Amino acid sequence: MRSAVACCLALIACSSPAGPRPVVPPPPPAAPTVAPRLVVLVVIDQLPAWGLAARRGAYRRGLARLLDGGVHFARAQYPYAITFTAPGHAAIGTGAPPHETGIVANTWYRRAASVEQNGELDPASPVLGVDGAPLAKVEGASSAALRVDGLAEALRAGTGGRGRSVAIAGKPRAACFVAGKRPDVVLWYEPAAQAMTTSAAYGARPAWLDDLDRAHPVAPLLTRVWALADPDVVAAATGGPDDGPGETSPLFPHRLADLGDPAKSLRLVPALDELQVDTAIAAIAGERLGADDVPDLLAISFSAHDYVGHQWGQESWEMFDLERRLDAQLGRLLDVLDVRVGRGRYAVVLTSDHGATRMPDLTGGARILPATIEAAAEQAATALLGPGDWVEAVSSAMIYARPAVLASPRQAEVLAAMARAVEAVPGVAAVVPMDPAGCASADDRVRRVCGSTVPGESGELLVWPTDGGLVTSYPRGTSHDAPSDDDRTVPVIVYGPGVAPRVVTEPVPALAVTATVAKLLGVAPPPAATAAALPF
Repeated sequence: MRSAVACCLALIACSSPAGPRPVVPPPPPAAPTVAPRLVVLVVIDQLPAWGLAARRGAYRRGLARLLDGGVHFARAQYPYAITFTAPGHAAIGTGAPPHETGIVANTWYRRAASVEQNGELDPASPVLGVDGAPLAKVEGASSAALRVDGLAEALRAGTGGRGRSVAIAGKPRAACFVAGKRPDVVLWYEPAAQAMTTSAAYGARPAWLDDLDRAHPVAPLLTRVWALADPDVVAAATGGPDDGPGETSPLFPHRLADLGDPAKSLRLVPALDELQVDTAIAAIAGERLGADDVPDLLAISFSAHDYVGHQWGQESWEMFDLERRLDAQLGRLLDVLDVRVGRGRYAVVLTSDHGATRMPDLTGGARILPATIEAAAEQAATALLGPGDWVEAVSSAMIYARPAVLASPRQAEVLAAMARAVEAVPGVAAVVPMDPAGCASADDRVRRVCGSTVPGESGELLVWPTDGGLVTSYPRGTSHDAPSDDDRTVPVIVYGPGVAPRVVTEPVPALAVTATVAKLLGVAPPPAATAAALPF
């Protein structure tokens, strides 16, 4: 007897991208004067504009419906250089670049602690288990590092506290930043709990989450096998083999135990998206989102997309299959919204926190070791200052100089020598000073580096790889840490009442997503938002 997974795969195979893609007619829109009761902000972690374009023909359900019924801004661009999950979600949630939000990268070197730390780290906010008690050996997490208000605060101010805001993600750094400082409910998947949970910063776990744990426990998901029913279709669609250059982990089928700790490996498979949609559906009922004419906000960041992108690359069989399954899950969510909120009474804004670098092993892009950068910078400083330890850290492509360098009367000379030495490393296009005064520069590269500069948090210099290259210690897989157009260009889709479907190919600011969501909510955008709402 075929398993339930095999049955599901067979259904997916029947709707595979062979043949012309059927047009999914959008639901009849309500009159433009009817404000949405609920705005759903969907973030697909690590969805480059070029990746969506490559897989457009595979969509059948949710993504197809949004694209066919909404405004598709095909090239939204972030204006800063370090394109990671934490700064990207903070930018979406506030409308401001890292220079304002304070969220430099996913992790960055903290001089006070002499160690790299996560952007969402908050020791005062322990992560809670299913019993409500703090989880041992799990770092506390919150939005404490976020310096400006976001969408949750704008909604609270604009509705007198009556509008509800909920943030759901597969990882804490996405959940903590995607909707601002303090949404009413913040949830993410925690492997140590084997459940969706929160931290003490956001109060107790909501009672409806216990009901979800009972109705949709995580344990059965950990025994699933991710397999393909139609490898020939996937091979034709991707144009490559299952074991493409640079990919990590075994070939299909994927068992979670083969990928590592099953509870952690859940983040690498489509089942995480299913869990997140289950959680969103439970939140709609549990928080009564969209139940009255006071607008509510539901922000969902799909995290498996990022983990799969790192592990196998955007060009892989895994990414193709994950995304068409996510398309089905988004379709399921839209179907629920149609019934519970009502067609024409909700809006969706879909985007991504960053793009992705094409697999370097396919393009010939360089993998630049942080240790190589550090050695070159040390040698240059030693030539001027004599023997010593002059580089404190290389973190997220930033070079941090020792206090002795910063206090030296030769500081500018030493940093310039470090920059020249690192620029001679193969694969490095430039080394740019992280100067907060550079935001007014006529040089786009300098402006974008300034956008990622946070005095006291960022380093002194940022390494800018040649296009297609990465600063990484990993010999396989890919990332999105290079300030290239592939990494900073993402799609934005706006779908809702009165929206006339069309495609906009001219570049637009990705930071405009925040004001766009605020406009749909009928409230003023957060104070730090830098771009006006997109024209929908």
